[in-house]
Amino acid sequence: MSAIDLRPDDALYVLGDVIDRGPDGCQLLLDMMGRPNVIPVLGNHEFTAAVCLPWLLEEVTDRSLADLDDTRLAALQEWIVNGGGPTLRELQGLSRAEREDILDYLREMELYAEAEAGGRNFVLTHAGLDHFSPDKPLEDYALEDFLFCRPKPEEDFWSDRHLVYGHTPTRLLRAQMGQPLSDDILHCGQQTAIDCGCGFDGKLGCLCLDTMEELYLE
Repeated sequence: MSAIDLRPDDALYVLGDVIDRGPDGCQLLLDMMGRPNVIPVLGNHEFTAAVCLPWLLEEVTDRSLADLDDTRLAALQEWIVNGGGPTLRELQGLSRAEREDILDYLREMELYAEAEAGGRNFVLTHAGLDHFSPDKPLEDYALEDFLFCRPKPEEDFWSDRHLVYGHTPTRLLRAQMGQPLSDDILHCGQQTAIDCGCGFDGKLGCLCLDTMEELYLE
């Protein structure tokens, strides 16, 4: 935050997966909640947490144990397999009020955001945009299209809007394209991938939409 010198009239969009990929994800969420100019976009990790937390936060009773059906157990297993352990351990140290505030915050996150900056129009999502059609309104896409897709850097999107997303580390996208591996932000036509592998010993990347300037922290 000090590196980008965020001013009160700036907006910082965070494109999901704040939790699970390391320690202190809940503290990051609590910090973001106190910043009115930080705008979260739902990631697949936040979505999985929002699915599991309502019943995980319930008092353990005979009834709640009986309600642990295969669907709930499968969701919890998926969360843990995909890195949910650190988040679950961190939640144990929070107050009940903090846990409920985090759940409310997750539930309020949008699947995408639209922004205008530097004379360009941007669509910001977590994972890209699956099943793309140029005439299809954004509100008609399914949740999975925003959260779980694996982008194709060569795919054409809108001619008048620029798609920015995270989710897939750029080193993997470069390998897919046969390019030298790098954790830098990847620009391809009307799309930009900004997951620089921070959760996998890469970088933390930030893109200024006004100037397209890139900023990195190792």
